[in-house]
Amino acid sequence: MLLNKQAPVAARPLRLLLALSLFIAFASSCVLEQIRQDYAVEVVIDGQSWDEEGLASLATALDKLPQHIVDRLGNRHYGRLHVLSNAEGAASDGWQPYGDGANFYSNASERNELVLLPHQSVRTILHELGHAYQLREVPADRYAWVFFQSEQREFMAATGWELLSTEEEVAAARSVSELHFAYSGPDLWDRMSNEDPVEDYANSFALYFDDPEELERLSPERYDFIATHVARDGR
Repeated sequence: MLLNKQAPVAARPLRLLLALSLFIAFASSCVLEQIRQDYAVEVVIDGQSWDEEGLASLATALDKLPQHIVDRLGNRHYGRLHVLSNAEGAASDGWQPYGDGANFYSNASERNELVLLPHQSVRTILHELGHAYQLREVPADRYAWVFFQSEQREFMAATGWELLSTEEEVAAARSVSELHFAYSGPDLWDRMSNEDPVEDYANSFALYFDDPEELERLSPERYDFIATHVARDGR
C-alpha cells in the first residue's frame, strides 16, 4: 500500500494563505526599499496602516515627479519627508488637525511629515506631495508665510487670485485659513480648492503630473504655470 504524502485537504488553504502573506510581505518590502533608496523619502511603518497597494500608489506618485521636485519635498532644514498612513489622520506625535481624519502635510515640530489616510489614489497623493513642495520654504507651523514666496504670488496672479490680507496679517498668521482672498477665475475644483489658492496650487500640481492634457484642457493658465515654474528646474 502506497503512503499518501499529500497534505490534508484542510491544511492546504492554510499553507496557501501563509505563502501568499509571505509573498505580499516580500513585495511590500521591495517597494518600501525602492521608495527609500530612489526618492530619499522615509515611510513610517510602526503603528501605521500601510499595505502593498498603498505603498505601490506612493511609489507611483513619486515616480511621476521630476527629480528636482522629489529633492525638495518639505523644508530641507527639517530632514527627509516622512510619510505616514493611518485612519485617524494623525501625525507621529498623535496630533490630529482634522477631527474626522484627513490627508495633510505638516512641518510642525520641525519634522517634515505627509499623513495619508489608507487607500488613497495616486492623484490624491500627488496633491499632498504638491503641498510638501509648495511649502518647502516656510518655517515650522507657519504655512501662511507661503504668501511671502514669489512662486505662490505668481501662481495667484496667473490664475485670478488676489490676496486681500495685508503683509502684517500674513506675518501674524499661522494658517492659510486666517487670511482673505478674492478670486475672479472659473470654478474648476470640488469643495475648498475653489476658496483657497494653496489648495488650487496643489490640485493643479497633482493634475499636471497625473494627466497634463486634462489640466491644459481645463485651465491653460495653470498648465503653463506648472510647466514653466514647477516642472522645469529653474534652480
